[in-house]
Amino acid sequence: MSVVIEHRLRSDGLALAPTLATADVSLEVEGILAFEPTHPQLFAWVEGDLAGFEGALAEDPTVTEPTTLSDHGDRRLYRVRTTDAVETVLYPLWVEAGGEGLSARFEDGWWHSRLRFPSRAAAAAYRDSLAAAGVTFHLEGIYADDSDGPGACLTSEQRETLRLAYRRGYFSVPREVTTAELANELGVSAQAVSERLRRGYARLVETYVEVDA
Repeated sequence: MSVVIEHRLRSDGLALAPTLATADVSLEVEGILAFEPTHPQLFAWVEGDLAGFEGALAEDPTVTEPTTLSDHGDRRLYRVRTTDAVETVLYPLWVEAGGEGLSARFEDGWWHSRLRFPSRAAAAAYRDSLAAAGVTFHLEGIYADDSDGPGACLTSEQRETLRLAYRRGYFSVPREVTTAELANELGVSAQAVSERLRRGYARLVETYVEVDA
């Protein structure tokens, strides 16, 4: 049976590392286009200091051809192409291990990712390839893939945040706890809590509610 791993990682050799080291933003990858596996194009939604992000992006040697595809005011969708300056390209590492990318985002100084592999051995091979490349890796969870299980559409962080919000009365009327209080208990920023809740809502609606296209 295939397995899904949830993990966080970071390395100065990854794409966008110079930009993300200076810009106060959160980023969620929407898609990857890999006509050239070692030079994939990234499509990502960015929130936070967008002006600072774009300024740093223009000077970032790891990407080229930055393009704004959509602008919703407080969040924008960008496309960038990676360059030879990227020391470690993750895409071919998980593909070589038989992996499939499910989600990836950057917040609080870490990349958080969910990947599906055909076996635990394949997931371990991917972890070993990261170690060989000098990438800091922390496993957050590994479980048998059950695409139809309750809450399977959520990341472990989204499930944790939604459970805590429910237990503390975030959904009560009137509301009994703030996002700042939830953030303090979880040990993350209030912005991270807000993003986890919003993205969790969206995934639950997409999975369990009939939404007209």
